[in-house]
Amino acid sequence: MENILREFVERFINEYPNEKKKSLANNTFANFIRNEVPKNISETDIIKKEEYIVKGSVGQGEWAAVPWVAIYDKNITNSAQKGEYIVYLLSVDDKILYLTFNQGCTELRKEYSKIETIKKLKENSNFIQEKIESRRFSKENINLSCDGEKNKNAEMYEAGCIFSKAYNIENLPEEYELREDLKNMIAIYKEFVSLKNSIQKNKQDKERNGKNMNNNGLNTILYGPPGTGKTYNTVNYAVAICENKNIEDVQSEEYEKVLHRYNELKKEGRIAFTTFHQSFGYEEFIEGISPIIFEDNSDDCSGNIEYKIKSGIFKSFCEEAEKITIKNDKFSINKDATIWKVTVGSKVQNDCFVNNYIRIGFGINDKGAKEFVNQINEGDIIITTDGNRKNIRGIAIATSDEAYKLENTESDSTTRDVMWLVRDINDDVTILNGNKWLQRKTVSRLPNMNIKDLMEFAIKKNVELKETHIEKNNGSYVFIIDEINRGNISKIFGELITLIEDTKRKGMTEEMSTILPYSGSLFSVPSNVYILGTMNTADRSIALMDTALRRRFQFVEMMPDTDILKNITVDGVEIAPILEKINERITFLYDREHTIGHAFFIKLIDSPDINTLGSIFEKSIIPLLQEYFYEDYQKIQLILGDNEKSDPSIKFILDEKIKVKSVFKGDATDVIDLPEKKYTINKEAFLNIESYKQIL
Repeated sequence: MENILREFVERFINEYPNEKKKSLANNTFANFIRNEVPKNISETDIIKKEEYIVKGSVGQGEWAAVPWVAIYDKNITNSAQKGEYIVYLLSVDDKILYLTFNQGCTELRKEYSKIETIKKLKENSNFIQEKIESRRFSKENINLSCDGEKNKNAEMYEAGCIFSKAYNIENLPEEYELREDLKNMIAIYKEFVSLKNSIQKNKQDKERNGKNMNNNGLNTILYGPPGTGKTYNTVNYAVAICENKNIEDVQSEEYEKVLHRYNELKKEGRIAFTTFHQSFGYEEFIEGISPIIFEDNSDDCSGNIEYKIKSGIFKSFCEEAEKITIKNDKFSINKDATIWKVTVGSKVQNDCFVNNYIRIGFGINDKGAKEFVNQINEGDIIITTDGNRKNIRGIAIATSDEAYKLENTESDSTTRDVMWLVRDINDDVTILNGNKWLQRKTVSRLPNMNIKDLMEFAIKKNVELKETHIEKNNGSYVFIIDEINRGNISKIFGELITLIEDTKRKGMTEEMSTILPYSGSLFSVPSNVYILGTMNTADRSIALMDTALRRRFQFVEMMPDTDILKNITVDGVEIAPILEKINERITFLYDREHTIGHAFFIKLIDSPDINTLGSIFEKSIIPLLQEYFYEDYQKIQLILGDNEKSDPSIKFILDEKIKVKSVFKGDATDVIDLPEKKYTINKEAFLNIESYKQIL
């Protein structure tokens, strides 16, 4: 039996104190820890290469205070920054090497303070220690002798430790004992993976059994690498929410049928879709001031532009979601009704009450009558005043779309027919108007007043309206935001970042509203509005998202699903294993957030031929890899298996040694660092099935 582990432990403790005084660059001991040790451990019978990754580190740029060698289960993590893993840790004083089952903390630290991170690490340690047998490993805290800012990482290793065993040079075990220790730690790791999978499965089962989409949070983001069907699946999620169904049930249906229902719901105004981008702002999302251009036949172009406050797409959607239905046998109110205030002269007020119309003091073609004549629609609600900015005299419903000039009258001739709901009152409606006085203008909209409150007020004032039924809109509405992480979240959401919380929605226990900056109206987000976002992790990880937004959303991961491709073959070559192998290599060289989604290969379902496959690789896969690896073609060759292809004609990326002297005079390498090779994309390889076979 080779002394692989004993040599590693002995050299680590004995040599590191002296080696770290030397330069790290090209250091043979550093190479031993980084490359030889991981290779040697991987080749033992203790771990399987296909299940685990072994990495060693002595620091980057400078020697680490706590160097390490880690073993990662590929299904849990591939980095010391997150997840659970086995790691050998050398103490700061270089006297003790700990074998530990530990936790990554870097991702947690991006979201929580140092104290909160340590607390969460401890909580997870306690939970695992309760569930898994220690196999004689210690549950006590390890001591890496960390005592300063320089060694802050050591403190996190201590906090994250779950099980451990300490080795020192005076009592160094033999090889067989070191191997038994590692085998037992691997057994703990496997038991943990099984426990984690079981917990996840139970969680999924609970969600699947008796829980539909509406039982989940109001704010959800589908996230994952490109091509994993995030935008595609917003259709399923939106329909499941609107129809109050389980997402799995909707996903099991034919997509074309679901898409048809999705489009019908969009027509009804229950689903809206937008895409965030850098120029998208608060004014487009909530409200802003917008220019309105009017046609004018006169030569004078002045006065053709007016600036009005315009609701953004989300505010308009929320207003649609909370519209009520009013039922009465004698009248109907337009679902999209606007509430207007009209000042009626005291001399004609009683005449208006008697004759079921409203008259104003402007001529029908006067500018002051423009809104009264052109913008009040049948079914809109009109409240009248005699000029008082707090009290109203009546409430009416417009019964036609047209205004007319009343004949045989000397003044106040511009007229609209109405049906009076309440007349001849003198009541203060400031509360109904958001504690604001009414505008001075003869005709004005009342954006702060809502129909429900006004109708409840009217019913109290007129007993004949007692048969009127006000029905709240209980339907679910879904607002989809594609590429939510591409927008400037703080700029777009503004004060709404708080209002979208589940508990802060309208009608909830902690309901909150805000006064909008342009209109000055009160606004809150209805509790029947669901926000569904998508996020490409290749653009930005969840950790880099706006923290305030991240706390208010739940996240659903969507990763590449090769099962969708399992029946696709091109010239006898299965596509699913190729994608799996490419993604395995990307995960190793980069991370899982930059893997390639199955959606890139969907075209092969209808056209499983070499031309389609070649087009996918040439126009989608290669450009994506170039973007991921900043045109580091050596890594792209590794991912595509080109490094092991003996026949250049089947290499996707060709490499050729650069003959420097044929390009530059003299010895150019004395002046600058030059690349050793140049790379070209081999287009012939895309149409050769052998190129794809040898990816595996």
